[in-house]
Amino acid sequence: MDNISDEFQSMRVKITGMHCANCAKNLQTALSKRDGIVEAAVDITSESADIKWNPEKVTLAEIAETVTDTGFSVFIIEKKMHIGGMHCAGCAKRAKSALEGINGVIFADINITDNTGFIKVIPSYSDLEDEERYIEELEGKIADALSKYGFEYIGDDGEAGDYDAGGDDGSDSSGSACGVGCGVSDGEMGDAEEGGKKKITGLFHRLLQKK
Repeated sequence: MDNISDEFQSMRVKITGMHCANCAKNLQTALSKRDGIVEAAVDITSESADIKWNPEKVTLAEIAETVTDTGFSVFIIEKKMHIGGMHCAGCAKRAKSALEGINGVIFADINITDNTGFIKVIPSYSDLEDEERYIEELEGKIADALSKYGFEYIGDDGEAGDYDAGGDDGSDSSGSACGVGCGVSDGEMGDAEEGGKKKITGLFHRLLQKK
């Protein structure tokens, strides 16, 4: 995240799919009209968009949706990882909350059946100048976030994929408390979702295709 203030957040993101000045103009108009976006400037030369928004009115994920609705894509990273210390759907819910709290994460999910997590992250434009450094920093943020909830980041399993946030529930239906005392109610069971179904190579991918 390029800048975070008490009221607004700002970020320069990489945009793919633009081919001319009119593309940039159309995207800038769409972003400027989105409720919650304070400023938007799109540059066709660098294929980027500088965006300032009010996080109380619009999320980064919703901004990305606006980009795709206009016919373009935001450059994102998807990462699947192994997580230690999860035992039940209640654990999965807490681990998911931890991942969702990382700056730039627009989607997070947990598969309790194989103790993995999956995230989609929008890096800032400057982060892409040194991908190796950014990945190292991202892994550090993941480890810190999970540790605060009592879990351990074990590492990347080398797989990523098209992820279905509404996947099958892989949680135990017993509704009992796990070995570390995480009480699980029936309402929490649906939060342990499956995903990462299709393997793809590489870590950086152009996603958020228009549905």
